Amino acid sequence: MSTKPRNRNFQGRRRNFQKRNDSQRGNQRPRETCSMCGKPISDITTALSDPENGSPVHFDCVLRAVKEKLKPAEGEKVIYLGNSSFAVVDYKMYQQRKLKILRRMDWEVPEEKSDWVKSVRLKSLS
Repeated sequence: MSTKPRNRNFQGRRRNFQKRNDSQRGNQRPRETCSMCGKPISDITTALSDPENGSPVHFDCVLRAVKEKLKPAEGEKVIYLGNSSFAVVDYKMYQQRKLKILRRMDWEVPEEKSDWVKSVRLKSLS
């Protein structure tokens, strides 16, 4: 019995070899820019809507703004609960996997969805 691989002609991906991008998915929609920092948003699915004008915003920019608004004290942490809600929790309880919510803040109004959010959802479903 031989110890050589069965497919001897297979070379695998060569080093420093650029994979050819035949996909047109990236070119289908224009890149959005964050209304807070002005930088382009590379992954629109992680963005949230700005409550003032409805434009897309980086998640990290929203998290920074929420931290400035809620101002967590020593021993507190700001976390994302989901559905565009943030909360300040007790950090010691958080490390023990127990959630004690001290303050809560909704970033977006759930009933009002922006047009760009609806278009991203429709494209992801199809």
